[in-house]
Amino acid sequence: MVKRFGWFVVFMAVITVLCFHGEALAKKLLKGYDTLVVGEVTVKSDAGIPERYAPDLKDALLRQLQRYNAKYKWFKKITTTVPSSKEGVVVIKAQILSYVPATAGRRIRKSFVPGGEWMGSASVQFNCAFIDGGNGTVVLNQDVNAKSSGSDDTVEYAIERGAEYIAKVVGKNR
Repeated sequence: MVKRFGWFVVFMAVITVLCFHGEALAKKLLKGYDTLVVGEVTVKSDAGIPERYAPDLKDALLRQLQRYNAKYKWFKKITTTVPSSKEGVVVIKAQILSYVPATAGRRIRKSFVPGGEWMGSASVQFNCAFIDGGNGTVVLNQDVNAKSSGSDDTVEYAIERGAEYIAKVVGKNR
Protein backbone atom coordinates (compact mmCIF):
# COMPACT_ATOMS: atom_id res chain seq x y z
CA MET A 1 0.00 0.00 0.00
CA VAL A 2 2.78 2.44 0.91
CA LYS A 3 4.59 1.57 -2.33
CA ARG A 4 1.49 2.38 -4.41
CA PHE A 5 0.97 5.65 -2.56
CA GLY A 6 4.60 6.61 -3.21
CA TRP A 7 4.16 6.08 -6.95
CA PHE A 8 0.98 8.11 -6.84
CA VAL A 9 2.81 11.01 -5.18
CA VAL A 10 5.59 10.86 -7.79
CA PHE A 11 3.00 10.71 -10.60
CA MET A 12 1.16 13.75 -9.24
CA ALA A 13 4.44 15.66 -8.87
CA VAL A 14 5.30 14.97 -12.53
CA ILE A 15 1.83 16.08 -13.65
CA THR A 16 2.13 19.28 -11.58
CA VAL A 17 5.52 20.14 -13.09
CA LEU A 18 4.21 19.53 -16.61
CA CYS A 19 1.17 21.73 -15.99
CA PHE A 20 3.20 24.62 -14.63
CA HIS A 21 5.72 24.25 -17.43
CA GLY A 22 2.91 24.44 -20.00
CA GLU A 23 1.53 27.55 -18.30
CA ALA A 24 4.97 29.14 -18.37
CA LEU A 25 5.23 28.46 -22.11
CA ALA A 26 1.80 29.99 -22.69
CA LYS A 27 2.90 33.22 -21.02
CA LYS A 28 5.57 33.75 -23.68
CA LEU A 29 3.27 33.89 -26.72
CA LEU A 30 3.53 37.67 -27.08
CA LYS A 31 7.20 38.05 -26.10
CA GLY A 32 9.46 39.79 -28.55
CA TYR A 33 6.90 42.21 -29.95
CA ASP A 34 7.52 45.95 -29.63
CA THR A 35 4.35 47.27 -31.25
CA LEU A 36 0.72 46.27 -30.81
CA VAL A 37 -1.71 47.31 -33.54
CA VAL A 38 -5.45 47.23 -32.90
CA GLY A 39 -6.59 46.24 -36.38
CA GLU A 40 -9.97 45.82 -37.96
CA VAL A 41 -13.04 44.83 -36.00
CA THR A 42 -15.77 43.12 -37.97
CA VAL A 43 -19.26 41.94 -37.20
CA LYS A 44 -20.22 38.40 -38.14
CA SER A 45 -22.75 38.59 -40.95
CA ASP A 46 -25.34 36.21 -39.49
CA ALA A 47 -25.12 37.44 -35.90
CA GLY A 48 -27.81 40.12 -36.17
CA ILE A 49 -25.64 42.69 -34.42
CA PRO A 50 -25.77 46.38 -35.33
CA GLU A 51 -22.62 47.46 -37.19
CA ARG A 52 -22.19 50.38 -34.80
CA TYR A 53 -20.68 48.09 -32.16
CA ALA A 54 -17.54 47.40 -34.26
CA PRO A 55 -15.99 50.89 -33.79
CA ASP A 56 -17.03 50.78 -30.12
CA LEU A 57 -15.07 47.55 -29.61
CA LYS A 58 -12.04 48.91 -31.47
CA ASP A 59 -12.02 52.07 -29.35
CA ALA A 60 -12.47 50.07 -26.15
CA LEU A 61 -9.62 47.70 -27.04
CA LEU A 62 -7.31 50.60 -27.81
CA ARG A 63 -8.28 52.46 -24.63
CA GLN A 64 -7.90 49.47 -22.29
CA LEU A 65 -4.65 48.27 -23.84
CA GLN A 66 -3.13 51.75 -23.62
CA ARG A 67 -4.33 52.09 -20.03
CA TYR A 68 -2.68 48.82 -18.96
CA ASN A 69 0.42 49.51 -21.09
CA ALA A 70 0.94 52.84 -19.32
CA LYS A 71 1.19 50.97 -16.04
CA TYR A 72 3.05 47.78 -17.05
CA LYS A 73 5.08 48.94 -20.11
CA TRP A 74 4.37 45.85 -22.24
CA PHE A 75 4.91 47.49 -25.63
CA LYS A 76 6.81 50.51 -26.90
CA LYS A 77 3.81 51.54 -28.97
CA ILE A 78 0.10 50.69 -29.17
CA THR A 79 -1.64 52.13 -32.22
CA THR A 80 -4.31 51.56 -34.86
CA THR A 81 -2.04 52.04 -37.88
CA VAL A 82 0.33 49.35 -39.11
CA PRO A 83 3.92 50.64 -39.31
CA SER A 84 5.94 50.24 -42.52
CA SER A 85 8.29 47.74 -40.89
CA LYS A 86 6.21 44.82 -39.68
CA GLU A 87 9.05 43.24 -37.73
CA GLY A 88 8.19 43.00 -34.04
CA VAL A 89 4.53 43.92 -34.66
CA VAL A 90 1.49 41.99 -33.48
CA VAL A 91 -1.94 42.89 -34.89
CA ILE A 92 -5.25 42.26 -33.11
CA LYS A 93 -8.17 41.44 -35.38
CA ALA A 94 -11.52 41.06 -33.67
CA GLN A 95 -14.88 39.74 -34.79
CA ILE A 96 -18.09 40.31 -32.87
CA LEU A 97 -20.01 37.05 -32.90
CA SER A 98 -23.24 37.84 -31.06
CA TYR A 99 -24.82 40.03 -28.45
CA VAL A 100 -27.76 40.21 -26.09
CA PRO A 101 -29.17 43.73 -25.73
CA ALA A 102 -30.04 45.17 -22.35
CA THR A 103 -33.04 43.48 -20.77
CA ALA A 104 -36.09 45.15 -19.26
CA GLY A 105 -34.58 45.00 -15.79
CA ARG A 106 -32.79 48.28 -16.35
CA ARG A 107 -36.08 50.02 -17.03
CA ILE A 108 -37.73 48.53 -13.94
CA ARG A 109 -35.25 50.36 -11.74
CA LYS A 110 -34.37 49.88 -8.15
CA SER A 111 -37.44 51.46 -6.62
CA PHE A 112 -39.91 48.95 -8.05
CA VAL A 113 -38.06 45.82 -6.99
CA PRO A 114 -38.50 44.56 -3.42
CA GLY A 115 -35.07 44.41 -1.82
CA GLY A 116 -33.74 47.16 -4.05
CA GLU A 117 -31.72 45.26 -6.68
CA TRP A 118 -31.11 46.07 -10.33
CA MET A 119 -32.13 43.15 -12.49
CA GLY A 120 -30.99 43.92 -16.06
CA SER A 121 -28.23 42.27 -18.04
CA ALA A 122 -26.52 42.48 -21.43
CA SER A 123 -23.70 40.57 -23.09
CA VAL A 124 -21.46 40.50 -26.13
CA GLN A 125 -19.38 37.64 -27.53
CA PHE A 126 -16.33 38.28 -29.69
CA ASN A 127 -13.09 36.67 -30.81
CA CYS A 128 -9.66 38.31 -30.87
CA ALA A 129 -6.85 36.92 -33.01
CA PHE A 130 -3.32 38.15 -32.36
CA ILE A 131 -1.47 37.95 -35.68
CA ASP A 132 2.28 38.24 -36.20
CA GLY A 133 2.93 41.23 -38.46
CA GLY A 134 5.97 39.66 -40.11
CA ASN A 135 4.70 36.29 -41.27
CA GLY A 136 0.91 36.53 -40.74
CA THR A 137 0.55 33.55 -38.42
CA VAL A 138 -1.91 33.58 -35.55
CA VAL A 139 0.09 33.79 -32.34
CA LEU A 140 -2.86 33.76 -29.93
CA ASN A 141 -6.60 33.33 -30.36
CA GLN A 142 -8.97 34.34 -27.55
CA ASP A 143 -12.75 34.06 -27.29
CA VAL A 144 -14.51 36.51 -24.98
CA ASN A 145 -18.00 36.36 -23.51
CA ALA A 146 -18.41 39.66 -21.70
CA LYS A 147 -21.47 40.29 -19.57
CA SER A 148 -22.77 43.27 -17.70
CA SER A 149 -25.52 43.34 -15.17
CA GLY A 150 -27.01 45.49 -12.49
CA SER A 151 -27.02 49.24 -12.98
CA ASP A 152 -24.51 48.92 -15.87
CA ASP A 153 -26.56 46.56 -18.02
CA THR A 154 -25.62 47.93 -21.44
CA VAL A 155 -23.85 46.30 -24.36
CA GLU A 156 -21.36 49.19 -24.37
CA TYR A 157 -20.37 48.41 -20.78
CA ALA A 158 -20.04 44.71 -21.67
CA ILE A 159 -17.75 45.67 -24.56
CA GLU A 160 -15.63 47.75 -22.19
CA ARG A 161 -15.29 44.82 -19.76
CA GLY A 162 -14.43 42.45 -22.61
CA ALA A 163 -11.71 44.83 -23.81
CA GLU A 164 -10.34 44.98 -20.29
CA TYR A 165 -10.26 41.17 -20.23
CA ILE A 166 -8.25 41.16 -23.49
CA ALA A 167 -5.77 43.60 -21.90
CA LYS A 168 -5.35 41.15 -19.01
CA VAL A 169 -4.84 38.29 -21.49
CA VAL A 170 -2.06 40.33 -23.13
CA GLY A 171 -0.49 40.82 -19.71
CA LYS A 172 -0.54 37.09 -18.97
CA ASN A 173 1.07 36.32 -22.29
CA ARG A 174 3.87 38.90 -22.09
